Amino acid sequence: MILGLRGDRLPTNPELQYMVNMLKEDYGNLPIGELDLAFELMVKGKLDENPETYQNFSVLYLTRMLSAYARFVVANYQEKPKELPQIEYKPEEIDIDFIYQVYKESKDKDFRRIFMALDAFNFIFKNNLYNFNVSEIYDEVVEHIKYSVVDSATRMAAKELLADDNQMEFMCRRLVVKKYFDTLN
Repeated sequence: MILGLRGDRLPTNPELQYMVNMLKEDYGNLPIGELDLAFELMVKGKLDENPETYQNFSVLYLTRMLSAYARFVVANYQEKPKELPQIEYKPEEIDIDFIYQVYKESKDKDFRRIFMALDAFNFIFKNNLYNFNVSEIYDEVVEHIKYSVVDSATRMAAKELLADDNQMEFMCRRLVVKKYFDTLN
């Protein structure tokens, strides 16, 4: 269809079979999506071959198109960026003052968005800097979640959040950090 071929100009069954065999043998490692992309780029004139079929889709046209596509891929190849090395730090290297300054300067004091909150919690807990009641913290997080429900979509999200023990634990830890930082004001 995208090549503009009419019924009387379509390849015959032996020609189609030859094309299929050629694709399997010579381009077997090419995913079907790449073949589709090659056709699309050819029709749009983005390959270095003439996209005109002259109403004749043949093995020659298919080979020209795939060769042009291969040249296009090589010319536009970009190496994946190397992954940045992960910085590993020890809990005692946490700069709680820096985290507190970021919190203090932020306009949004929502405990769910505190920069490095989980690392800050670990530091606070390890150094016994703030005493808290676990059940009170949990209840306050639950109330916060219930208070944020405004429609059926947020109700569903709230139910999922309340059922996820890991997320609830993380939210409780973040709330402890907020409460600790608020005592520093």
